[in-house]
Order: sequence, then structure tokens, then C-alpha cells
Amino acid sequence: MSQNSLTPSKEFNIVTDNLPLVSIILPTYNCAAFLPHSIGTILSQTYNSYEIVVIDDGSTDNTKEVLYPFMQRIKYIQLEQNKGLPTARNIGIQTAQGKYIAFIDADDLWLPEKLQTDIEYFETHPEVSMVYSKHINIDEKGCVVNGSVKKQLPSGNVFTQLFSEQNFIITSSVVVRKEIFETTGLFDEQLFNCQDWDLWLRIAYHFKVAGIDKPLVKYRHNPHSLSKNRNNVLKYQKIVIDKIYNKFKDTENSITEKVYKKRLASHYAKVGRYYLRIGDKNRANENFGLSLKNAPLNFRSIRYYLCTFFHKSK
Repeated sequence: MSQNSLTPSKEFNIVTDNLPLVSIILPTYNCAAFLPHSIGTILSQTYNSYEIVVIDDGSTDNTKEVLYPFMQRIKYIQLEQNKGLPTARNIGIQTAQGKYIAFIDADDLWLPEKLQTDIEYFETHPEVSMVYSKHINIDEKGCVVNGSVKKQLPSGNVFTQLFSEQNFIITSSVVVRKEIFETTGLFDEQLFNCQDWDLWLRIAYHFKVAGIDKPLVKYRHNPHSLSKNRNNVLKYQKIVIDKIYNKFKDTENSITEKVYKKRLASHYAKVGRYYLRIGDKNRANENFGLSLKNAPLNFRSIRYYLCTFFHKSK
């Protein structure tokens, strides 16, 4: 299918049983090694009213071949060139027919009760527009690895907390009511990284969010993924911090300048620690200085800032 064609070339199955339809958005780029397992966990869901929208984002591996056995169960959209995650996801959303939109990355896995748990929550909590859950960390081989997960996930009006902290929402755990995109807009296609955090923040500003305190997703830590490119992540985190503050600073329930500066101080301190860890003393010094400019009495940043004068550069 060409990048301009959003209708599937083959028939696909939707089993409704009078239940709300969930559109599952699965973008993939050169992920053939993991893709069949990921789709297999979707097909094993205890909730069976769904459609699977696979957006092949210009893959150059054997993605289409490994998808062949699933073609009767999916909408397959093939982009001629790699457009990036936000564009691929947006195409999937625009194609979706469901009341709800669920996201899964091509190397992540769902537990069998994932969708049923999410939709049952939505149907009994009409005030909630987005749900997410805890997750289990796995490595490239699917083995469970250690990783910190919040003891209790934030729920309700989480906008300020989600802005002030790191992004604590795993994309493959998210399900939203499709109608919310009329208010929030879609993924920002100008963001090469952190586009998920940006969208969750826009959703959280307008709507209530619920964290489901049980693991429903296996999140794969892939050393080759975009999220592992630390320089890019840090760069786009700062872009999102500025974007969200400027977008909502003069509105009701906005982020105050004090909260914004505290968030900047935290961000610059994190960047400084990164550069200190890799031995770039000058950049570390610069970022700890920027952190202290926004939060002059942060003693941890003061200590790190002083360390840059004695730390040996590599």
C-alpha cells in the first residue's frame, strides 16, 4: 500500500460482540524480529472487540514477510519512506474506526487481560479519558530485568506532576477515548523524540487520567531504540518543557513560573550529571550553572557544580 492510501488492501476481521471497538495502533520500522510476538500477544487478548492497525514505516527488513500470516487479521499500511514514529502513529489514529485508541510498540508485549482491564475501567469511569498501567521490564531476549516502577501510579489531574517529573507513562500501556484528539490534537510530528510525553501532557491538561496499578505490559529495553539515544532524549525533553509551559502558561490551571523554573533546574542538573558521567567537564559545568540559575539554593546541584572544577575530563 502506498503512503497516500489509508484503506487496507485485504479484508481484516473485527469481532465486536456488541462491545466497544478498540483500534490498536502498531507502528513498526525494521522490527521484524519482534513483530510476530507482539501481534501474537494482541491476538491472545481476553477482550476480542478490536482492530489492529499496523503502520510499516518504510521498513527495509523482512517486515512484510513476517506479517503475511496475520494479513487477514490486520489493517496493513505501508509507507514508502520512513516518516518517523509520530507520523506513523497519526496515520494509524486517522485510519482508526474504534471508540478507543490503544498504542503498542512493535517490540513490546501485552498480557492477555490488558485490554479487558482497560475497557472495563473506562466503561465504569466515564470521567476518565486516558488510562495507563504498570509494566514489566524485559531485555532483547524477553527475560525480565530489574527496573524502578512507581508503587502507586498517579491518577486524576496529573498534569503538573507529569510535567514536573520524568515521563512515567509507557506508551504501550496507554488507551484513550478517540474523541479527545479533537481537543488535544495528535502527536507532534516535529518532535523526533519525546513526542509521547508531549501528547500525554496535552491530554492530562484537558482530561482526567487513570493509572492502573497492575502490570499489563512487557516493556522491552532495546539498546538500539530511539529512547536510548541520550543526547536526543535530553534535547527534546527541554523542547517539550518549553513548549508545554508556553502553550499553557496564561490559561486556567496553568504551570506557574516557579514550577517551570524548578523543572528547568531539574532538567539542567540531569544533563549536567550525564555530561559529568561521560567525562565532559565543560558541558557539565555549563548545565549545572544553568540549573543553579533557576534554583540557586539547590545544594545537590551546588555540590555537582563544584565537582566540575576537580573532575578530570576524558
